[in-house]
Amino acid sequence: MKIKIVEQIEFSTVLFDSLFGLILFFSFASFLDIKELLPFTFYLFTTIILIHWWLIFKSADDAFAEEVNDSAIDLVFGIIYIILLEYIVLMSSLANYIQATYFLIALLAVDLIWALVWRYIGEWETHNIERIGRMEKELNHNIIIDIVTIVLFILLSVCGSLMSPWLFVTFFIALYIIYIILTFSTKIIDLKIF
Repeated sequence: MKIKIVEQIEFSTVLFDSLFGLILFFSFASFLDIKELLPFTFYLFTTIILIHWWLIFKSADDAFAEEVNDSAIDLVFGIIYIILLEYIVLMSSLANYIQATYFLIALLAVDLIWALVWRYIGEWETHNIERIGRMEKELNHNIIIDIVTIVLFILLSVCGSLMSPWLFVTFFIALYIIYIILTFSTKIIDLKIF
């Protein structure tokens, strides 16, 4: 029988909660430096993106539990997520919308790779068929949503030079809101209003 060490399992959760908190804390400090409406709107929305990804992390902890929490490969993926999120926030603080979009595409691509690894390569510790089915269904949804969203953001970045900054930011926000809705509607994030 394999005994789980609780502190080891909780390490990645505590680490990523702390890192998300630090990025959020430092991003709030930058709000005072932004004077124009469009950069402020974009920066505020990237803060929403950061919170959304924190919810995705928490949802993955709930859905996959120790399947991913004590995985070294999952820890590496998590660190890559954090670095890319930090660059999205940094580029948005500089009002560099296209660069922020590139980093968002990279973030979604890493998430797609994560889902593909766990769906087709990783081994489940559990032998509960029903639980494995739920996890695989969630990964399938994740893969489809990531592919669709990556394609849409690539199209936006290609067309970005032809758009005004306001139009680009409007499309960026609209596309990401669609992504948020998809993550909630397919139960990737299982958060209830009450």
